[in-house]
Amino acid sequence: MSELRNKCRTKNNFLNGGLGLFVSYFKKALSISIVLFITSCDSENGSDCFQDTGQIVKEEVEVQDFTTITVFENVTLVVKQGITQKVEIETGENLRNEVAAVVEDGRLLLTDTNDCNYVRDYGTTIVYVTTPSLTEIRSSTGFPIRSDGVLNFERLSLLSESFSNPKAETTDGEFDLALSVTSLSITVNGIAYLKLKGSAESLNVNIAAGDSRIEAQELIAQHVNLNHRGSNDILINPQSRLSGVLRGTGDVLSYTRPAEVDVEELYNGRLIFVE
Repeated sequence: MSELRNKCRTKNNFLNGGLGLFVSYFKKALSISIVLFITSCDSENGSDCFQDTGQIVKEEVEVQDFTTITVFENVTLVVKQGITQKVEIETGENLRNEVAAVVEDGRLLLTDTNDCNYVRDYGTTIVYVTTPSLTEIRSSTGFPIRSDGVLNFERLSLLSESFSNPKAETTDGEFDLALSVTSLSITVNGIAYLKLKGSAESLNVNIAAGDSRIEAQELIAQHVNLNHRGSNDILINPQSRLSGVLRGTGDVLSYTRPAEVDVEELYNGRLIFVE
């Protein structure tokens, strides 16, 4: 019996020793794995979901000439009018390899494919564009599109819709622009927000659907035409003529009463003069 007890004790000591050795090796392996994981996160080769932003860097990129811009997800755009065309990308150095500015058929495409994000701040990528001429800005980003100074373009179209361009899935962006244009056209069908100021000879607004809101009471427009199918409001400042159709539940608030008014109210939306 004593011999059996000694054998059991020896076996238990062996098992305990082996278990302790296993736990020790496991802890070391886990520590090494954590260190390697943290190190890899702080580089451009780390996993997108846990990748650290890194130091913010700004780089000018060479692109072909363009007259239109599409801004895709994760990108903020700042537009400035200038004699020389220039495109600069500002983002984290670990994210830079997935941020691009390329021109296809005269259109500048801005992309940031750093989609998975568990640890980084949002809104890191900003593209600064200086251009002498621009006819269209399409927002497919949830981040702002802003002007640096007044944009003096002849004709400008602002779009945030997914009907004519199914790839433009995101329609909840924001425009914050100071303008001096001859013709301004707006087409939206999501939940975009537009804040506009300055002047326009003509303003054409088409809210095809959704809950987009347009605050253009500080945009002095001579002629305004509306097609409003949305559920939010349009704020305008027409000087000579106001025309259009209200087909949804959203109202139109006009901060002046022009000499010519020709607006149909087909549903619950109303034309309201703010005086």
